[in-house]
Amino acid sequence: MDAALHVFLGNGYSGATIDLVVARANASKATIYSHFGGKEGLFTAIVEERTEQIISCVFAQDFSDTDVPVALAQIGRLLSMATMTPEAIGIYRLILSEGFRFPDVARTFYRLGPERVTGRFARMLADWHDCGQIAVESPELAASQFLTLVLGDLHLRTVAGLPPNDLDAAVERNVRSAVELFWCHVRPGDHHR
Repeated sequence: MDAALHVFLGNGYSGATIDLVVARANASKATIYSHFGGKEGLFTAIVEERTEQIISCVFAQDFSDTDVPVALAQIGRLLSMATMTPEAIGIYRLILSEGFRFPDVARTFYRLGPERVTGRFARMLADWHDCGQIAVESPELAASQFLTLVLGDLHLRTVAGLPPNDLDAAVERNVRSAVELFWCHVRPGDHHR
C-alpha cells in the first residue's frame, strides 16, 4: 500500500501503473490483481486505509463526558493535523487535479473520505443534541460547517503549496476561531438565536 501510494503521488492517477507499483513494492502483478482487482481497487484501498487512520485518530477518544467546546477544539486540532500531513495533502491534490478525468475515483474518495468523516462527526453532534448539550436542527449540516471552518483557508493554502511558517500555531488559531464561532450557534438556550 505504501509503495502504491508513493507511485500514485509521484505519477498522478493517470500516470500510475500496476507495473510501477510492482517494481516499487517488489510484488507480483498476480498478487496485486488478486487483492485489489486493478488500479482503481488499489487506489480505493489506499483512500480507505488513510481515512480509517484519520477517523481512528480523530474519533478514538470518548468525548461523551467532555465539555463540548473542549471536545470540539480537540477534534478540530486532530482533524487539522491529520489532513495536513504530506500524504493527505498529496491525495487531496491528486483528486483535485485528476478527479474531473476520473469521476469514479473522485466519488470514491469523497464517499470514503470527507463523507465518512463528516458522517461520524454528525453522529457525535446528534448525540450531544439528544443529551441537550447542543442545539442543532441538522447535525449533518452543522458537522459540514464546523469541519469547513476548522480547515478553511489554511487547508487550501497548504494544498496550494503555501503553508504558513508555523503550521501548529496556525492550526491552533484556526481551531480556536472555529470553535468560538460554532459554539455561539449551537450552545443550548435561546440567547444565541
